[in-house]
Amino acid sequence: MWFQGAVILGKVAVSFRVTPSDENENIEKIRENLISDLSKDFVLGKSRIEELAFGIKVLKLIVIIDDKGGLVDQVEAKIKAYSGVGEADVEEVSLIS
Repeated sequence: MWFQGAVILGKVAVSFRVTPSDENENIEKIRENLISDLSKDFVLGKSRIEELAFGIKVLKLIVIIDDKGGLVDQVEAKIKAYSGVGEADVEEVSLIS
């Protein structure tokens, strides 16, 4: 059944690369805290910690959100504002439904 004016939003998987503010930050603790906080509002996909270079580690995190304007930027800003996070960059956005 079609409803005129109805807006149906899809879901997107957004892959973030999160870099700690310095190499002495506990990336595992950042991961645990981000997952705990973000899972209150979003569905989370896989997360993993990867070695970048020279002992620097980054967190790869997938967040499932509604495909609605500005929401990716809001999630990115929320991650960047988190204690111990230096940078949070969107690596990929994929439509999943």
